This record gives sequence, structure tokens and C-alpha cells, in this order.
Amino acid sequence: MIMEPAVFRPVQRGLGTLVLLGAAGGGLLGLVAGIPLPVAALFGAVAAAIASSARHVSGPRLVATEQRVRTLGVAQPLEAAWGELRLGFGLAERGGGGDYQRYAVISDPRGRSFAFATMAGQGPCKPVRGADGAPLEVVDLAEAPVLLAVLVQRMPAWQVLPGWLAEAPVPPPPLEALSPPADPSATAPADRTQAPVSSSAPALQAGGAPRRKSPRVGLWAVFAKLGGKLLASAGKIGAGLLKALKGTNVAMAAASAAAYSILFTWQFALLLLLQLFVHEYGHVHAMRRTGMRVRGMYFIPFMGALAVTEDAFTSRRQQAYVALNGPLWGGLFTLLPIGVHHFTGDPFWAATAAWWAVINLFNLLPITPLDGGRALNAFASSFSSNLGVAVGVLGLAGAVALGTWMGFSLIWLIAAMGAFELVAEARARSGGRALRLLPEPARFGPVHYRHLRAALGPPPRDTDELVVARDLARMEQAGRVEPMTGRQTIAWGLLYAGLAAALLAVVYFTSHLPGAAEAAGVLT
Repeated sequence: MIMEPAVFRPVQRGLGTLVLLGAAGGGLLGLVAGIPLPVAALFGAVAAAIASSARHVSGPRLVATEQRVRTLGVAQPLEAAWGELRLGFGLAERGGGGDYQRYAVISDPRGRSFAFATMAGQGPCKPVRGADGAPLEVVDLAEAPVLLAVLVQRMPAWQVLPGWLAEAPVPPPPLEALSPPADPSATAPADRTQAPVSSSAPALQAGGAPRRKSPRVGLWAVFAKLGGKLLASAGKIGAGLLKALKGTNVAMAAASAAAYSILFTWQFALLLLLQLFVHEYGHVHAMRRTGMRVRGMYFIPFMGALAVTEDAFTSRRQQAYVALNGPLWGGLFTLLPIGVHHFTGDPFWAATAAWWAVINLFNLLPITPLDGGRALNAFASSFSSNLGVAVGVLGLAGAVALGTWMGFSLIWLIAAMGAFELVAEARARSGGRALRLLPEPARFGPVHYRHLRAALGPPPRDTDELVVARDLARMEQAGRVEPMTGRQTIAWGLLYAGLAAALLAVVYFTSHLPGAAEAAGVLT
């Protein structure tokens, strides 16, 4: 696997103001052109965001690989191997005077330089002089302390750190990594099956030949064993359901039931809530099966429900597994009202099945943070993290277009949530690629980060230490996420397509019945 280069970019500031200006401009243009105001304002805001992001992506940046460093988007780009770089520090005067900004500067053998700092929103400083004497802008990098840590370890330049930090021993692995889990099945990968340990091996006679058992007795033994396994599995699922119920906010669930009762009957609202619970429990079950800690299950009136974990994904296969288990459980549960309708002929149950299918189909839309968007992100990111970001952006653009075409404002809200999640994930991936460049990652932690941050600008507050530790943990996890193999991508892609096709079939074959026709109308 080829390691992707780490790209250090400036802090993107003023995006909110530009988006508001874009929305205002789009609204004015919509009034002139006769376009609905919400649609025009939304497209104006999206256009401003895209233009600002494109300018930011093509601006000053430093690209680092395991062998070399180069800068792009600057007047005098530098390029050199790590060992050829020179590192220095300085103070730059701010525009108003009387205040100074700490910064670091690197230069290559030809004197071409790049200066960077952490300005923490205090405004730009005056240009400084590079190693070749030319004026040099100090760039406010988003992950400046991480870049400095990579420079310290790769040049190397351990003298930047105090002795007690530079010579810190490698910490031992955590105790939970040394002790085996209490329940191996809880942390075993979902695509592995453990061979059952049989305790019914044939007893040996004195002569060494196995005793023959009656075929009927053997058949009953097989049935007893299968029944025991089924009961044990049902018991585990039942215990998991009870645990999920305990972790569910009952008040919010009741509020959701009351909210849906406004749109439907109270009986149908309860059935809708039941489908949401089963769907989210599919995610909870997948999280626990892969060793993830589950914080709880939360219902949101008119928005559905969500299962929240305290951990990040360790592999793209795990991400797809957790994402698709929700619609898988929800889709299988849809067979229940289909069966009831088959035996009773009551169209109420056909309508229930159709609406349940629509709920799971909606979640399969390729929009982050919906299940389909997460699964598609796992597929694309297995090829390239940049492809994952591009697919996520296309999904959000498609969501905006779909919401505009259908007049469904909820999709716009979901797209806005997905945009925030996409930005956070892109930042974590970028930081993860940078941390993978550290030859000795165990010698870089929150304490090192705080010291290097203080060398580049205002020192972080004491209350920021937990935030720093959390951000570093997220970046480390993002850097260690394993991509799916080609075979896994095909298998999970077929499951995704098969789920969507089966749910569409449920809606199609029930669309002629009263109640179910309304569900089918959502898709047309």
C-alpha cells in the first residue's frame, strides 16, 4: 500500500461570512430571475463555499512524503529531502506594532524558505526574511505543531524539545491491550466464524474402536445442539435488545411517537417507532460485534433516530458493516408485516411494510451522514482518501439538488450535517497522514504538542489539553484505518445494491394497495 502524502494547508477563515454573502447575492439574483428565494439563496451559499474552498485548496501549502518536502502556491517554492532542510525560529512584528508572533522557518540548500506559525486568530504579521534574503510571508498553518513534530523527528532536530521530552522513553502498551477480552465474540471480526468446539466426540471402548450410536439418538443430539445454539443466539439478541432499550432516551422516544401521531394514527406511529428502533439496533449490534463502545440510541422527533458510538472506525470494512447493518435489520424486519398481510389480506400491514421499506431506502441514499453515504464513503476511501472526499462532496451536491426538486427541506438539513461531518473527517484524515510520517510516534503526545504549539504562537490554555488529546487520538485512528480489499468492496457493494433492490421491490409490489400508494408516491 502506497502511503499518501501529507498536505499542510493554512487555516480557512471567513468561510461563514462568505457563505452568508453568497446566500444574500443568490437571493437577490433569484428575485430578479424569478427563482424561489430559498432555492436561490441556497445555491448562492453553495457556490460561495465551493469558490472559497477551491481558492483555499490551491493556496500556499506544504506537501510531505517519507522522502521529501516541497511547497506549492508560494512565490519561491522549495523542495528538499528531510536531511537537507534547515530549521530556525524567529519573532515577527504584527501590523499594529508592539506585538510579536512566534514562527518557524525551514529552508532548502538553495536558500528557498517557508515560514509557518499558529496565529490563533490574532491576525497576520509582517513578512520576514528567508535564508536567501527575500521577503517571506508567514503562513498560519492549521496543523503547524504536527508539522514541527515531523520536522523534529525526521531532520532530526531533537534539540527543539527540552531534554526531558526529547529523551522520554516509549510508554508501555495500555493494560487493555495486554489482557484478553472477557467475551471474545464481542471483539471478533464480523466476517470470521469460530469453529464450534464439540464436546460430543464418540467415546472409545477398551479396544479403541468408537461406540456406535443409534441414528435416531444421533439425530436428536443434532437437533438438541442446533436448538441450543438457536436459543443461545436468541438469548444474546434479547439481552442486547434489553441493553439497547436501557440506553435509549425514553422521553425522546415518547416525544417522537407523539410527533408522528400528528401525521399518522397513533397505532401507525408506534409501528414507525418500532422500525426505527430495529434499524438503529442493527447499527448497535454491529458496533458491539466489532468491539466498538456504544454510547446510546437517541430518537429525534421528525428526524428519525441515531445510534452513537464512542469510538472511531478502525477499517473501511467495519465502517460499511456498521452502516449497512441498519437497513439490513430494518429490511428483514419488513418481512413481518408482509407475512401478516399475506395471511390476513389487511391492507394496513401492506402500508406498514411499504413505509418501513421507504424508511430504509431513504437511509441508503448516498448522502453523508446517512447509511448509504457512509457505505459509499467506505468504498471510495478504500481507493483514495481524496476520492472519498470527492464522492462525499458529490453526494452533498446531489442531496441539495434532490431536496430542491422534491421540495423536501429535511434533506437540506441532512446535507448541512453531512458537510460538517465531511470537513471534520477530512481534517482527521489529513492529520492522520501527517502522524504516519513520524518515525517514533510514541515520542509525540499532548505534552509534546503543547510545547511545540507554544514555540509557534500563543500557548494553548490548560483547558485545551483534553481537546488536544482527543484530536490527536482521532488523527491517529484516521491514519490507521485499513482500506477494504477489492473482493470486500465487491461483496459489500453487492449487498448495498441488493438491499436497495429488495426494498424497492417491496414498495413496487404493494403500491397498488391503499396506504402503500402514498409510500410509493414519495419515490416518484
